[in-house]
Amino acid sequence: MHTARSIISGGEPSALLESEVLTLNDEEKKSLLEKAGITNVSISPAEVLAIKTGLTIPWNRLRILRRWLKASGVSLAGEERMRYICRRIVGSNLKGEMALFSFPSTSGGEELRVAVVYIPDVVLKVVDLLEENQRTGRLTWHDGVIPASEIWLKLGGDKGGSSFKMNFQIVNVAAPNSVHNTCVFCCFEADDTVTNLRIALDRYKDQVAHLQGMQWRQYTIKLFMCGDYEFITRMYGLSRASARGHAPPRTYESICTDHQRYIASGVRRKQVKHFYNCITEPIFNIPIEQVCPPGLHITLGIFTKLYGLLEDECHALDLELALLSYEEAHSSFDTYSQELQMLRSLQSELKQAEEAYAVLQQMTTYVSLVIGEKDPVTADFFVQCEEKKKYLGKLEAEVAKSKAIVEKGFSIKEGPFVKALDDALQSIGVHRQQYFGGAFVGNHVHQALKECNIQKLCRSLCETGKNKLPHRSTQAEHRTEILAKAFSMFARCHNIYDHNFIDETQAHALEEAVGE
Repeated sequence: MHTARSIISGGEPSALLESEVLTLNDEEKKSLLEKAGITNVSISPAEVLAIKTGLTIPWNRLRILRRWLKASGVSLAGEERMRYICRRIVGSNLKGEMALFSFPSTSGGEELRVAVVYIPDVVLKVVDLLEENQRTGRLTWHDGVIPASEIWLKLGGDKGGSSFKMNFQIVNVAAPNSVHNTCVFCCFEADDTVTNLRIALDRYKDQVAHLQGMQWRQYTIKLFMCGDYEFITRMYGLSRASARGHAPPRTYESICTDHQRYIASGVRRKQVKHFYNCITEPIFNIPIEQVCPPGLHITLGIFTKLYGLLEDECHALDLELALLSYEEAHSSFDTYSQELQMLRSLQSELKQAEEAYAVLQQMTTYVSLVIGEKDPVTADFFVQCEEKKKYLGKLEAEVAKSKAIVEKGFSIKEGPFVKALDDALQSIGVHRQQYFGGAFVGNHVHQALKECNIQKLCRSLCETGKNKLPHRSTQAEHRTEILAKAFSMFARCHNIYDHNFIDETQAHALEEAVGE
């Protein structure tokens, strides 16, 4: 047969065989492979690891994929062999250890030993990735947005689930925020409090200082800090972002100076406001001018606030509608409204007290580590923690009592006006995250801030008012116009800054939009 093919094909039997196979359909190919005894396809350990990395899937999902592929005649390499290769690749590039981290508890706080995994030499990792991007031609300066002599690098952190992850991203690539461009270099299973961040990240202080301004090839590396607002304030040693009175513009040096002044004053919690809330030194030496504003978190915060106002308007009308239906339950709308206002006031007070208690716990842990648990100042902090805890308990009881009265009639989500608003939200493709307290995500905001969708959301209040409360329809329309204008003004700002990079023209336009 081989001789015949060689004669027919003019000395190219393989080419002829290939053309013959291509004429077969899928069933004929499968039958041919079975007759040849080729019924299984094997994928090597290195190739499976490449698949796992490329798809960013964990080991347990890889096992599911292995079972599914095995049913189709495809065999993946064994997990034991793959893990062995992983260990050889990782080597000393990744380390793990047990460390003491602080956790909140009913007694004020406790320390537990948990795992922390980290890359020992971040500088070497950064250089390796830069060399790889240079070799593959992926480095870009985004049409002059980044100076031609600089390489930009973002450091950031985020707590997702039970673990905190610190990472860096090279900005000089086409998609700098992509998960494939994110390198996690430290991870631990604890809250991202000031104390815990110091325990995990102090080992990188000198490395970050070395990276800032380091020369790589002919380029200078410039570091930026990114993350949500709470994370950034903790990384810069601030108990909160606000400051007492007219504070001068912050700098890295001024935060260090104000912290030293605070330490010299005796570490009194009530006095920290006089030192611009600088309870600790910044963890990394990155100038304030190189902090990336948390655009997504700002967007979600403002949109959630505006939507909350719209939902409150709907709920107020639902309350009035409920009074018409349940005269026996509430003698007057004023009585019910006063109780609702009291509940909101208590909830706001409780939230502030919880935030203050969380800050107090962090400061107590930090002070006990700095000056010792037996020092009188530390003892005073523990007393304040206990007093604040009792005050929280009292507030929680008052909130529970007031909430029981307010919610006696119906849940906020059951009112006709709020239901109509939620239906309008669903109709524009915004489905809130039910497993996360009905929270919005970034794509929800993009969709809802389209002008046509803003009008649709606000119009739901007017249309329901005409049907359910005709005598209040004029007031509903007036309130709707105000809220629709607020949404539109925010949408203008959002459309300007919702870009990868903002030039001077866009920055000026954003300043004007914010000013309006």
